[in-house]
Amino acid sequence: MTTMKKFKNMKSFKLLFIAILSLALVQCDDDDDDMVMHKPLSDFQFLVEGSLVTFNGKVSDDTDSFSWDFGDGNTSAEEDPVHAYAAAGDYEVSLTAVGSGSSFTETKTVTILPSLEILLTGGPAKPEGKSWRLKAAYTAGIEGASGVENSLSIFQPSIDNLLHAVGLGASYEDTFTFIYDGRYVIDNKDGNSLMGLIYANFERGADIREVSWDPNLVPLANVLYTPATDATWSIDEEDFSVMATDPATGAPYQANFTGHQRLITGDYFGFKDANAFTIIKSIDETTMNVALSIGAVPHPDLYTFPTLMFHLSFEAM
Repeated sequence: MTTMKKFKNMKSFKLLFIAILSLALVQCDDDDDDMVMHKPLSDFQFLVEGSLVTFNGKVSDDTDSFSWDFGDGNTSAEEDPVHAYAAAGDYEVSLTAVGSGSSFTETKTVTILPSLEILLTGGPAKPEGKSWRLKAAYTAGIEGASGVENSLSIFQPSIDNLLHAVGLGASYEDTFTFIYDGRYVIDNKDGNSLMGLIYANFERGADIREVSWDPNLVPLANVLYTPATDATWSIDEEDFSVMATDPATGAPYQANFTGHQRLITGDYFGFKDANAFTIIKSIDETTMNVALSIGAVPHPDLYTFPTLMFHLSFEAM
């Protein structure tokens, strides 16, 4: 059902409520001259779109005042409020009508599902976005290196504080902020950005400030760089293919990826490299596990092809 049809149904609900209410109020005894005091009534429907919920409420005519409780500590006195929830979960939402010395409360459960967009950005309730940084601690089976292949099978495990171990630990302080409206912001704290070493040698050699102490195992460098100020992000769930190079022979081949969620950013995420791509392996409220491509063949015709996938974890700030 389209959003427009859903809103039309919500408006139809209001008309139906009024009709039912009118019938309910014609409940008086013709022989009874005493005033009949009617208890106010309320009801509502809602439309959930991600973490944003549009409420459509109705109260009876004998209502003096009404109020919403969204179940997360927030309230409203609007008739049809729109509310953004900060986290996934079940919320008990109530609409209370007060009048004629009594009150009536209608309560319903609103469920916010943990969508990738909400987990990544914090949703509309966080207009400043959600910031992530590289996680230093190692988790067995999660961080390491793999070939450029659909299975993403790790053949080389990582270690705790890998970047500190190779002299590039300052990059653990850099943050990557995703905002629900599609904006993406990088803050490289010391003005240097982590980059693939082969890419940096070919394209930004004069700006290299620090090189990995073990370039064969960790081909990265810290490079003077100003991130884009107009970068955006999006999620692509379509299957895709890339030209890659074999880590043993350097021979090019086509790698096909299916069933993955690819994170598209207008500037780098984690580290910068030629034609880099990012696959989100898993994400929750506090941790995001990704696979990032990196080129490792020092040849002018091949360095832009990914050779490895670095499996890294990011922690929410």
